[in-house]
Amino acid sequence: MTNQNTLREAENKVEIEGLLLEVRHQEWKSKEGLNIELDIEVGENEIHTVHGMSKYKKKDGSDNGIAKGYLTVIDEYKSVADVGREDADKVRVSQGKIELNEYFGQDGMLKSFPQIRSNFFNRLAPTDEYAPKAEFDVEMVVAKISEEKNKDQEETGRVKLKGFIPLFGGTVIPFEFVVSEEGSEYVEQNYEKGETVNVFGKIINFKESKTVKKAAAFGADKEVTTYNTVREYLITGGGEPYEEDNKKAYDPELIGKALTEREVYLEELKKRNTQSSGTSEEKKKSAFGGGSTKKKEKSKISSDELPF
Repeated sequence: MTNQNTLREAENKVEIEGLLLEVRHQEWKSKEGLNIELDIEVGENEIHTVHGMSKYKKKDGSDNGIAKGYLTVIDEYKSVADVGREDADKVRVSQGKIELNEYFGQDGMLKSFPQIRSNFFNRLAPTDEYAPKAEFDVEMVVAKISEEKNKDQEETGRVKLKGFIPLFGGTVIPFEFVVSEEGSEYVEQNYEKGETVNVFGKIINFKESKTVKKAAAFGADKEVTTYNTVREYLITGGGEPYEEDNKKAYDPELIGKALTEREVYLEELKKRNTQSSGTSEEKKKSAFGGGSTKKKEKSKISSDELPF
C-alpha cells in the first residue's frame, strides 16, 4: 500500500463522442480567463454537458494553450444551435474527468451535482469513425455497498456503490455509482470498505417527454405531459480489488485526512456564501468564526460510509 504523504490523482477518464448541440461561454469578471460549456448529444433524448475553465495566460505570462483551444471551439466549431443538425460538427472528448459542482443554496444546504470537466475538445473530420458514447473509467476507494430500491421500496436487482475519488492536489470527492444487475453479485461478494477498485461503464443522462390528451366530459381536452428522466453512472465492469501491497492502493488513513480537509473546505465555502448573501444577523451565525455559538452542521459523510 502506498506510503506517500499525499494522495495521488486517481485514474479518472471520461470519453464522450456525439453531435455538438450548443456552445456557451462566459468571460470572467477579471478578464483573466473564461468558462465554456458544450452540450453533446450521444443518442436520442440523451445529452451530456461538458464544462471547462481556463486562464488566458500561464504563470510565466505565456499564452495558455487550453484557453486558446476553448476560443477555437467558440469561434470555429459549428453547433446545431447555430447551423442546424445537418451541418453541425461531431465532437470527441477523450480526456474528460468526473468532478462535482458544489455550492450552498440560499437555504444554507449543500448542493452537490456530478459534473464532467475537460481541457480539450476535438472536432471529428468527415473521414473519422464516428461512435457516439459517454463512458467512464475510474479508480475509487469503496465506502458503502447497498441494494438499490425503486420508489415503491422494491429491490431492483442492482446495487449502489458509494466511494471516494481522489482528485488532483490530494483532494477527494464522494461519488455514487450504480452497478448493473450482471455485476451486482460480484461487487457485493468481493468489494469491501476501504479497498481500492477500478470500475468502468456508461454515463446516462436520458430525458424523454410524453404528452397525452386527457379527455374532458365538457369543454376542451387537456394535454398532460410527463417526463422520464434517468441520470446515473452505470458500472458495467470492473477489476478485482487492489491488493494491500499494490503501490496504487490508497491508504485509508490518508483518505480519512483528505475527508477531514474536505469538511473544513465546505465549512469555509458555507461561511463565504453566508457572508456574501446573508444579513448582518445571518453573518453572525456562520458555521465558525465571528463569535457564533451555532453548532457545526453534521458532516454529510456518515460513519458507515467511511473507508476505515
